[in-house]
Amino acid sequence: MAQYGHLTTLDAAECRLLLATRTFGRVGWNSASGVQILPVSYGLVDDTIVLRTQAGSPLAELVHPLEVSFQVDDLDAETSTGWSILVHGRSGAPVGRLPANMPDPWAPGERPLVIGIAADHYAGRSIAAS
Repeated sequence: MAQYGHLTTLDAAECRLLLATRTFGRVGWNSASGVQILPVSYGLVDDTIVLRTQAGSPLAELVHPLEVSFQVDDLDAETSTGWSILVHGRSGAPVGRLPANMPDPWAPGERPLVIGIAADHYAGRSIAAS
């Protein structure tokens, strides 16, 4: 099979920069009812990923400290290029303020419960045309 592009590993600083360019990702954790992976809109305050939800939702479980993964990516199907960032961290991080660029929650309705995810480790890669 011919190779038309190359894969590059991104360092933590590059991952943080790319994470700040988006407002939609997926959060995953091992919940009481099994593995959950849910789409969310988010903002950033330093190294804390901030999202909002409502009490009683599956995401509300994340107000307590739990190990979580958070993924954001950007892909261009036409050129087969893009990048992917995976963040490992803990939920339940205190959030002193909402991010200035905090998007509206992805799901409709009120989402007054604010959840912070403190990032512990970043892993990223980009695929570019040669």
